[in-house]
Amino acid sequence: MSNVIKVLIIDDEDTVQSILSAFLNRHLGEKGCESSIKTLSDPVQGLFELTTQGSQYSVILLDVRLPKLTGDEIYSSLIHVNPDLLERVIFVTGYPDDLTERFPDMSLNILKKPFRYENFTEKLDEVLKLEQA
Repeated sequence: MSNVIKVLIIDDEDTVQSILSAFLNRHLGEKGCESSIKTLSDPVQGLFELTTQGSQYSVILLDVRLPKLTGDEIYSSLIHVNPDLLERVIFVTGYPDDLTERFPDMSLNILKKPFRYENFTEKLDEVLKLEQA
């Protein structure tokens, strides 16, 4: 019986999408899990995916500085639309202070760019454990 972890990546940079996907596959593979990864470059599509299909994802990797709709705006929408997803979101950003200023009372998962594999896996494990608890 295999454990499939569904992940949504919303990032407008292909290179970041590729790195995140590679890290995910490697780490989840080491843990004996399979990953099912969906990547979206368009944040508007990303928000639509989260509002319609969000519950199926164990982890949501979300870039902050996106064209048209920023990651924090997507997160803000989730607060109202699907608050259960908030603890599954990992922000991937070079500007963590933007987020802590915008959501001062929220406990945020932030992966600061540039990140190393170790930082990534630590954050991922935190979120996945949180979900299984």
